[in-house]
Amino acid sequence: MRTTLLTILFYVLLPLTIDGQTKKISFSSKHSKGITQKNKSLLILWKKVVFKHHNSIMNCDSASYDRANNSFIAYKNIKINENDSLHLFGDSLHYYGNEQKAYLYGNVKLITNDIVLKSTSLIYDQTYNLAYYYDGGEIKHHSKNYTIKSKIGKFNTTNNTLYFKKNVALKHPDYQIISDTLIYQTDNEKTNIIGKTKIETKSSKIDCSKGWFDNVKQTSSLKGNVCIETNKYQFFADSVFYNEKIGEAFAKGDVKIIDDSSSSIIVGQYGYHNEIKDSVRVWESALMIQYDSIDTMSVYADQFIHVNDSLEIKTLCFNNVVIEGTQLNGDCDSIFINEKDSIMKCITNPIIWIDSNQITGEEIIFKTYKGIVYNMYIESDGMVITKKDSNHFDQIKGERLKGYFKNNKLHLLNINDNGQVIYYTQDEETNEIKESNEVTCEKMNIYVDNNKIRQISFMSKPNGITQPVELLGKEGNFLDGFRIHTKKSYQEKTAVPKGD
Repeated sequence: MRTTLLTILFYVLLPLTIDGQTKKISFSSKHSKGITQKNKSLLILWKKVVFKHHNSIMNCDSASYDRANNSFIAYKNIKINENDSLHLFGDSLHYYGNEQKAYLYGNVKLITNDIVLKSTSLIYDQTYNLAYYYDGGEIKHHSKNYTIKSKIGKFNTTNNTLYFKKNVALKHPDYQIISDTLIYQTDNEKTNIIGKTKIETKSSKIDCSKGWFDNVKQTSSLKGNVCIETNKYQFFADSVFYNEKIGEAFAKGDVKIIDDSSSSIIVGQYGYHNEIKDSVRVWESALMIQYDSIDTMSVYADQFIHVNDSLEIKTLCFNNVVIEGTQLNGDCDSIFINEKDSIMKCITNPIIWIDSNQITGEEIIFKTYKGIVYNMYIESDGMVITKKDSNHFDQIKGERLKGYFKNNKLHLLNINDNGQVIYYTQDEETNEIKESNEVTCEKMNIYVDNNKIRQISFMSKPNGITQPVELLGKEGNFLDGFRIHTKKSYQEKTAVPKGD
């Protein structure tokens, strides 16, 4: 039984042994000489030396050939021709036929139809069609006009893929890339980056830690703490997909856009940037922060659209808007901001709190600049309410109101059409409320000092009544539409009511 098994194994393995025999290197030269060195028999070749092995033709000025180890060392004017598709050059060559590996040293070049690779040393594996360097190299593309340098590199000549590691620097007329690891496919011009990377184009600087570029389709995907800096914006996100042809970028995860020209920051979970229109859209858990030396205002909304062109800077805040600031707070459906005209328009049921005043109307427009409120305009159903104590409130109402501010405090109110006022006078020493004053007039100017109505100038015939507060009862006196609104956070405003 044992003899039979050995016989079977012999005949099974015999073909493998015969087929697996290593092919010997063939050679030719004008001169040759046999020597023995350290118990090795070597053949010294010189002048027009040519080696052939598998599909490789190798030329040199001189060489020492070790027939026993099927290897040789070649010197000067090294040239290797691989199937006429790849050529290698160098000052010296160590070639091992059994391993089918070539080790080139000094002024090494690898040339294909597409690229030229230069290095001080190179290993070429003929079995797997791979070229390696470990001590610095440079690759230039003939037609694409780019150069890539790195400490470590590998070139797969089968699929035309280049691998770069450590101190990778890609230079192109349109952009530059500095990275830890870069993979480039010459056939389809796709680039993959791994590790901390900096990309600089003619119009932007980009930081990321992972991604890919498709130079043919002009698309890219960047991931890992992405930062894109242009002459107008700083753009941060977890990931960004960019289409250079149409100038569109889509961002996802912790999106943040900083616009220094308008002193604003917009954050959210998703973002979109259109280079052609120079517009930005941010949504989901969205927040815009406007900052300056006087005030910092935070605006919460379902989404923001920011447009920054040569003519004007506009910001649109859509749905469930909440404003939180040191000078101004508010609640409305949407806001339109035009920074060129310093206009902030609050629309759909706006409620604004400035100092001690609650302001409401169908639409409220503010003129502001760098945190300072200069004036406001209410087109319809405007009302300003100022709390005196828990039961008494000064109230100013009209179809059209125009307010003027000093140091962010209401100073003057112009009332046009159906003006109505209720205000209370106080004891100058005790601040105790003494009288209620109720006035109606089509047009009037109301002067306010420290949130107290100081003077009223009537532009048409007024009607009014003054009476002691004792006659009003504890509840005070109120105009139609009077309501004190509670400030809500964005989370409170958008919370979905829970069922019973």
